[in-house]
Parts: sequence; structure tokens; C-alpha cells
Amino acid sequence: MSNIKYNFLVKQLFINKEIFMRILTKIMLLGVMLTSFLAINMKAYANPANSNGDYGFSCTNEAYGTQNGGTYITAGNVAAGAVAINDYGVYVGLDCVYSGAGRSNSSAIVGGEIARSAANAVIGAVSQRLSTAMNMNSDTAANMSYTTNGNGIGMAANHIVGGMSLWTQFSSSSFENDQTYTNVQIDSNQYDADASAMTVGLDKRFGNFVAGLAYTSFDSEVDTKVNSGTIKTEGETIGIYVGLNTGVINFTAGAGQGEYEIDTTRKDLGSLLTIKADDVTADVTYYHLGLSGTLNRGRLSFTPRVAYRNFDLDLPAFSDIVPDDSNTMIDVANGASATVSGAAADVSVAGKTYSSDMTEAGLSIALAAGKKLTPFIDLAYVKEDTTAAAYQAELSTDGATDLNASAADGYITYGGGFILNLSSKVNGYIDVKETTNREDFSETTISGSFRLKF
Repeated sequence: MSNIKYNFLVKQLFINKEIFMRILTKIMLLGVMLTSFLAINMKAYANPANSNGDYGFSCTNEAYGTQNGGTYITAGNVAAGAVAINDYGVYVGLDCVYSGAGRSNSSAIVGGEIARSAANAVIGAVSQRLSTAMNMNSDTAANMSYTTNGNGIGMAANHIVGGMSLWTQFSSSSFENDQTYTNVQIDSNQYDADASAMTVGLDKRFGNFVAGLAYTSFDSEVDTKVNSGTIKTEGETIGIYVGLNTGVINFTAGAGQGEYEIDTTRKDLGSLLTIKADDVTADVTYYHLGLSGTLNRGRLSFTPRVAYRNFDLDLPAFSDIVPDDSNTMIDVANGASATVSGAAADVSVAGKTYSSDMTEAGLSIALAAGKKLTPFIDLAYVKEDTTAAAYQAELSTDGATDLNASAADGYITYGGGFILNLSSKVNGYIDVKETTNREDFSETTISGSFRLKF
């Protein structure tokens, strides 16, 4: 009896094991089916959690890019019958439809800032030279004279041939916009920039009147945060200038023109590749007017001034060259081994004139502390109208609050330094200036010179 009971129990165990294995097999098959379903569903729609999409498509992929509109920017990644929580970003990703500044060419973000920087460098050099030339007397006219401003260093060789003067000036500045940057889907004007200029001029004095010619090479590089972009500018301008010393007031004026070559880059928010536009030629024009005078009181010299300067950077229409992507989407219609074409459409950028108009009122005060040391301070207020950043429109509203582009309408500069005259053969200066009270902007300039005369 005991053997019969034992055999029965063993038999039941084998039966139960078989049933358990069948159930386990069905569970595993169900898991495989569910995983396959999710994978297929995910390949049918881009995953909203991945801002640049699942496949590495360019924002302007010819087959699936946002320029195709309709379902290419509105179909959601949801299961049948579910509520669409994220309705955008199919194939190319959310960044391509929710970004404005992030899809903009860098020129649209900082074109006006480049015009402002160039105006201060190009016109500033000429204005400073005129100030020096109009204040020279018969004792200083035959010697080397050094000038100083907030942007650079200069040197002039006076009366070299027939009363003509040759002069040079170098300027360098670093400036930035520190507007908050969150991510590419939120507009931001943030950038870091450097600019420099070298000016060579030739002028002649006719009594109390000065006329001359100035050639300036200018270059700048700006890194824009929101589009991971850059814009590089380099070129030359040539201009004429005149000055008249009435004995009480100095009047100055000038104008010029030239060309700048501009290269831009930005990141494709879908494929994450680099979009480029090279060798875009912009026409440049500028003009300026100024009035100044000098009042001496003991060892102090007061030089008030008012000036106006205008600088226009006329950028023609051009195209952002978008590289083809290497997406991973399977072309089911042509077999599992085929992939969807990676051809991407270029993006047209409309022509635009970026300008900066500035009206300045300033005062310089110098102290004749001795023959070897002359300290000075300078303070100025500038009222400006500079082209502000303008962004691409978002293809769909994402509900986020975007920041407005910085729109500066004026600023204050202050600083000072000292001129050092160790001997007739050794002299120079150092100057430090700060730009403040300009929206989301800061700029510090340190300049100096040192001369050895042999």
C-alpha cells in the first residue's frame, strides 16, 4: 500500500511540473510579444523623452523633417485610444518643433552686437586720432604722440612728409551677454565674444583744418549658447575724415565703407550635426559726427564731448547648408536591410541690415601730476539703437515661457589709467574701462602701450 501511495505522489509531481512549465512558457511568450509590440510602437513614433528623436533625423530631413508639416510635427507617441500628452516631435524630436532661437542662424542672434562692436572699434580709432590731431600745438607736432581710449592703443608719426602724419591704432575687447540659458527649447540671447581691429591712417593739417584717410581691418568671433553656434567676421573698411578747430570747439566728421566676410555655424537639433554657412559677404557703411572742447584749470584738464556714430552691416540672403543625416529608421517597404534616405534640405536665411546708432556724451579729466606721470579718468553715457536678436518662430507652442531677446537702449562706460613718460625715448600708458548698465551685458577692456624710441 505504501508503494502504491508513493507512486501516486510521484506521478502527481510530474503532472504538476508539466503544468507549471506550460504556464511559464506562455508567460515568456507573452513577455516577448509585449516587448515586440512596444518596440514596434516606439519605431512608429519618436519617443518624446528623447528631445532629438530616436533615429538621428535632421530637422529638415527631406522625408520626415518639420518642413513637411502636418503629421510630421503633430502625431503623438501614444498607444491606440490613449490621450496624447506630447503631441509633437515625431521622427525628428521635440527640439526641432519647440525651439525658436535654437534653430536660428547665429547672425540673427548677434548681428546687431557685431555692428555695435565694429562701430566702436572703427569709428573710435578715427575719433581718437582727430581729438589728438586737433589739440596738437607747434611744440608737439614735430614729435611722436601717443593717444589713449577705452578700446586700445595708438601711435602717430607726425609731419613725416610735407606735413603729413601717419598713425596706427589697435583695439581689442571681450564682451558677453549673460541672459539665462535653460535648454534649446527656451529662447536665450546668451553669448561670449571677442573683437579686435587695426587701423592705419594718413592725414594732413592745413592750419586749423585736418583731413585724412583711414584703413581698418576688423575681426570678431561670437559663440552663441542656445544653438551651439558661432559667427566669425573679418574684413576691411576705408574711410575719410575731417576736423576743424575753431579755437573753442573742435568739430569732427567722417564716413567710410567696406566689406566683411562672415562664417556661421549652428547645431542641427535633430541629427546633432553642424550646419554651416561660409563666405557670406556683407556690405558695411558708417559715418560719424563729433564736438569737443578742452578747459584747463590749474593742473586739471577737462575735455567734454558729444558724438554720434552710425554703423550698418548689410547681410544678403544666404542658405544654411544642412548636412545629410545618418538615421537608423528601417525602410520596411524596401526590406529590412534598407534605411530611410538621409538627405536634408538646406535652410534659407533672409537678408537683413544690422545696425547700431549711438549718441554719446562724455567727459575726460587729466591731472598733470608731473612730467613722468599723467593720471586720467573718463566717464560717458551712450544712448543706442542697436538691432536686437530675432528668432525663428516655434513650429508649435510648448507651453514654456520664453525669454524676450535683450534689447539694450543705452549704457555707461567708466574707467581711467595713467600715461607714463619715463624719458623722451620711453613712454606708454595703461587704461582700464568697464561698460555697465546695458541689459544682460558686460564688458571690460584693459589696454596699454609701451614705446622705445631709438
